[in-house]
Amino acid sequence: MKLPHRIGVFGVAIATALGLTACADNGGDADTTHASTSETASAQSGTSQTRATDGAVTVTDAAGRTLQFNELPERIVLAEGRAAYATALLQDEPLHNVVAYGQDLEKAAGAFRDKLFELQPEAKDMPTIGMIQKGDVTVENLLAQKPDVVIMTLDQKKAVEESGFLSDMDAAGLKYAFIDFRQKPLENTTVSMQLLGDLLGQSERAEEYNEFYNAKVKEITDRVAETTDRPDVLIWMAPGFNDCCAVAGDANLGTLVTAAGGHNLGPEVLGADSTTITAEKLIELNPDKLIVTGGEWARDPNRTDAVRHVELGYQSSPELALQTCDGPLSQAGMDQLDATKTGNYFAVYHQFYDNPYNVFALEAFAKWIHPEQFADLNPTQDFKDFHKEWLPFEYSGAFFIDPANPEES
Repeated sequence: MKLPHRIGVFGVAIATALGLTACADNGGDADTTHASTSETASAQSGTSQTRATDGAVTVTDAAGRTLQFNELPERIVLAEGRAAYATALLQDEPLHNVVAYGQDLEKAAGAFRDKLFELQPEAKDMPTIGMIQKGDVTVENLLAQKPDVVIMTLDQKKAVEESGFLSDMDAAGLKYAFIDFRQKPLENTTVSMQLLGDLLGQSERAEEYNEFYNAKVKEITDRVAETTDRPDVLIWMAPGFNDCCAVAGDANLGTLVTAAGGHNLGPEVLGADSTTITAEKLIELNPDKLIVTGGEWARDPNRTDAVRHVELGYQSSPELALQTCDGPLSQAGMDQLDATKTGNYFAVYHQFYDNPYNVFALEAFAKWIHPEQFADLNPTQDFKDFHKEWLPFEYSGAFFIDPANPEES
């Protein structure tokens, strides 16, 4: 296991835990051989595990539920496969003790999955369980894996509650816990990391990562507090994968824009149940800063981009990212935007919206939104250093692109 050190351009910052209070959730409470579940009214980051002398462990999940295990789980199902971004921070074999994972890992993050397979070739034969939100997972699918615990996200929680699938899991005696890197990343990343660390027997490692994470967030947000300027920012999510224009609201990357000192326009223009606006609306908004997310959607031979996407991720390169960064601007009218004329158009790796590396998106946003105040930051170099210090595989690819300053990509 790599030993964690404090890295990046921030120097030594004093870590401060993010105090969290989570409401009780009416999760399942049926007993099994390995675990039982009880409810709690509150939970605090960094204190989500207690271990008895007999090996029993008590953890708290991102929904505020307390789960008690008689022993550490040995068979874990990752209902969202991208939870492996987090487990990769905790153990040299990210899929150790994982017996099945969600199909989203292949569909949304295939190049990252390839990294995992290089570390654990046997994982190529590991079963996938489909995608819970789409309703293509059955209780029988899960029971077949004989899991000690099923790890789901808060987004999946909403879906399985509305569909009644969670009640079916309860009736079958399946144990589950919830993580969240997407809805409230700055609150729930550390809670989720601690939960996973506790369940994997890597509590100390999780605590060390949370210390690093909190210190990095604090250093950025303290500096943001020194300025009152809040430029208008719009995050265009996954152009080329989604039709124009999905935008970030008051969650995931939108939350990070606010923390980085930007005025996120998303919540002001989205309806209660809407995640998209028209291209005409985007042009009308004319944000000071336009940030798009990019990925590896060209890897899917059955997919044709509505507009060309930005190629970002482990399979990309700075040269390819730069070559493709103008793709979303091929949408009619985008050349009218002030952001594209003034060097305030940027692209960031899409999967930062749903994993614990999100702090590097926060860093990039701070630099792009307040370039003079954060001129000393170098997100690309810091992310490279992060791989050396924290991850069991080598850095490759491209994750940030500033076309006006390509040397920093």
